[in-house]
Amino acid sequence: MKYSKISAFIIAACLTVSLAPANLLTTANAINYAWTDAEDSEYYDDIEYDLFTDHAVVRYCGEKKGDVVIPSEINGLPVTKIFDGAFYSEDITSITLPDTIDELGEHMCDGCINLTSIKLPANIKSIPEFAFHGCKSLKKVDIPSGVTSIGRAAFSGCTSLKEVKLPESLEALSDSCFSDCALESIDFPKGITEIPIRSFTNNKFKEITLPENITKIDSWAFFECYDIEKLTILNPDCELSSRLDFLFGGERRDENGYPLSNDSFSCTCYGYKGSTLEKKANESTAKNAGFTFTALDAEKTVSPGDPNGDGAINAVDASIILSDYARYSTSDDKPTTDELSTGDVDKNGAINAVDASVVLSYYAYSSTTKAPQSFTDYLANA
Repeated sequence: MKYSKISAFIIAACLTVSLAPANLLTTANAINYAWTDAEDSEYYDDIEYDLFTDHAVVRYCGEKKGDVVIPSEINGLPVTKIFDGAFYSEDITSITLPDTIDELGEHMCDGCINLTSIKLPANIKSIPEFAFHGCKSLKKVDIPSGVTSIGRAAFSGCTSLKEVKLPESLEALSDSCFSDCALESIDFPKGITEIPIRSFTNNKFKEITLPENITKIDSWAFFECYDIEKLTILNPDCELSSRLDFLFGGERRDENGYPLSNDSFSCTCYGYKGSTLEKKANESTAKNAGFTFTALDAEKTVSPGDPNGDGAINAVDASIILSDYARYSTSDDKPTTDELSTGDVDKNGAINAVDASVVLSYYAYSSTTKAPQSFTDYLANA
């Protein structure tokens, strides 16, 4: 057992994140020590390695400058891992990692402000948290196929990063993973179902399309993405966890944090009638912020008592009507034409608990009758 170097900025960053707001991610350059089970260590090309019985680990490259090329083996041992914070240096400009490596370290390049390129090994399964945080000169990164997760703040603060392709193997993103970058477009693979909090805050998107597999968009996911002009959400039931202007866009501010009075934000939202996106886009806060809604299914017919449009009238529809009633009775927002067509079953010009009660009554009747009337006939004969 022997000492192994670990950058103390890792500890500082973790404490900062746990004690301060999500935006505050800071580092410091110092060296601390921690125990490892390494049997020996080796210096090669100004890089220090920990040597174990069957593999070697990249320990520290802090004195290295320019291009860093990690060999596939040291003293006959395959290099398989990167120690936490191993590459912290303002003088490293590029890193090439061999495919023998199957595990990266947290904070491995945190604060490498002059790193312009990284060649990642083909066999890794995850990008750990803060791996490339603050690498403000990194313009592009190729994430290997086979990666299933990207950790918290992994690429946060990569202010020159304009392009990234998420592999089809990806199953999970984490908080702030691509916040404060310069991404202009992003495609989400089928394995991604949730967009976490602040994951893409402050980027350069003009268009965003969220596919059917996205079931939830968490708070501030695309906040401060001021250039968004077109937003498409293809899952009509996608959960939008806060106001639209908190999820996308937001009010542009100057360097002192004051709102810019002459700033204008305009975004057209494309989704399906009756979708969560339509409801959010029609809230007064969204309209005032510059959001408008356009239906992808403009010619779709709507049926009284069937707000979710699934062709069946049941307790789910009654629940939707009650939810709409609660929302509109406690805000200045007004029901859309389609919501009135489907939810205002007694045609009194409002959506309320009476409408939900009628739907429940019809559901009870139709589920216990061999040849029930249509809902329209039921209403006419009620």
